[in-house]
Amino acid sequence: MGVCTGFSQCALVVINAIFADFYGALQKLIENSGSHSSLSNFNIGDYLESATLAFILLGVFFFLLGIVGCIGACCKVKCFLVLYAVVIGIIIVGEIVFVVLLFTIRDTLEDTLRSPLYESLENSYEGLNSSTAISLGWNFFKCCGVENYTDFEKATKWQQHRNYSIGNVTYELKVPIACCKLNGSFPDVKGCYNALMDFLLDNSDIMIGVGAAVAAVEVLMFIFAICVCHAANRKNIDEVEPW
Repeated sequence: MGVCTGFSQCALVVINAIFADFYGALQKLIENSGSHSSLSNFNIGDYLESATLAFILLGVFFFLLGIVGCIGACCKVKCFLVLYAVVIGIIIVGEIVFVVLLFTIRDTLEDTLRSPLYESLENSYEGLNSSTAISLGWNFFKCCGVENYTDFEKATKWQQHRNYSIGNVTYELKVPIACCKLNGSFPDVKGCYNALMDFLLDNSDIMIGVGAAVAAVEVLMFIFAICVCHAANRKNIDEVEPW
């Protein structure tokens, strides 16, 4: 039992130290994001602007969770260990529920995903040279609208029917250039929703592997916390028992 407890303590300290460092990494990413750009019209600071608060909250959560885990493991503080185990347990249950819902109400989830895509296209899409997140999304997947190119007729911020020059030839763009193809059908009828689904399916093995690894680490942390908590509880019982 002593070896198991010692190993559990060390594992909890190491893993939760990583959690605590995760906060610093997120803060550094946010600080540096506004001063670098890898593309002429791409500013990652603008891209992450709407998600900055979420990143900060996520970093604070992991930082506090890491501190609680480290203190609980190093000092065998029972209340910290119990709190840590409960939080990890809630996360594990939440992930299980999410996976179950993903397979049981898939049609509902698909409709839920489509709605914000339509809203983003109608209210946020500005064209190929825009650095907004939604514009970069359309351009990254090289797709056309949510379902097809006719969706752009409702885009309020995109300048429709404008001229585009290639060499000495000028064309009138009635659809975004992302919808134009040199070969195959024109305009491109593949919507971005299907492109997004294809991207997720193509990378499903990687995502499943990463998800399984994260879940395994979480289960181990939960077990380690229970082991250290049990050892601390046994020690308290032994100390109060008369000789």
